[in-house]
Amino acid sequence: MPTKLLDIDILPSDLRQTIARRELSEDQKLFWQGDSAQAVFIVKTGRLKIVRYKSCGTIVRLCTAIAGDILAETTLFSSRYTNTAIAETASQVMVYPKKHFLAALHSYPDLAQDFMAILVRKNQCLQHHLELRDIKTAHERVLQYLCQIARLSNQASVNLDRPLKEIAAELGLTPETLSRALKRLERDGLISRSQRAIVLHNYSIA
Repeated sequence: MPTKLLDIDILPSDLRQTIARRELSEDQKLFWQGDSAQAVFIVKTGRLKIVRYKSCGTIVRLCTAIAGDILAETTLFSSRYTNTAIAETASQVMVYPKKHFLAALHSYPDLAQDFMAILVRKNQCLQHHLELRDIKTAHERVLQYLCQIARLSNQASVNLDRPLKEIAAELGLTPETLSRALKRLERDGLISRSQRAIVLHNYSIA
């Protein structure tokens, strides 16, 4: 989803002068859970995963951030990052210092509206993610995941552009379970696969 906040040239000069651009390589961390929060971020290109480290030592994957998504927005009203953001691919992120970002939202209603639209989109994605996790059977969960992607692209085909183990982690499945679920969907005639491309059958985009 396009956002005015990524179009640096049209932003107010008092905000524009404070924005930085950060390049991330694969597996590089953007911020760490528990670090002092100095900025919020919007993904310009690439993909990042948001994870939380639990006291028991396990890692919980919360969501995936792609172009246009905002990161660490909760730190506008808190002092520390509550999660860790890690680049899954080479990525470019815009960095907005908290103080100046909040001031701009107060002063420019159109930017505040754009910011709210990003938050609504993020909330919808999180709702969809929770709904997927609530589906008990693996093949049904995977099918609904594929349908969601197809719906976003307005096509009845899906290109899996990342490793199956990452998709499995996002769905709360093991890679082996995901592989078996895809094979079952293919066997049942619900999908067909050619390498990383998947076509959904009997699927309506509307």
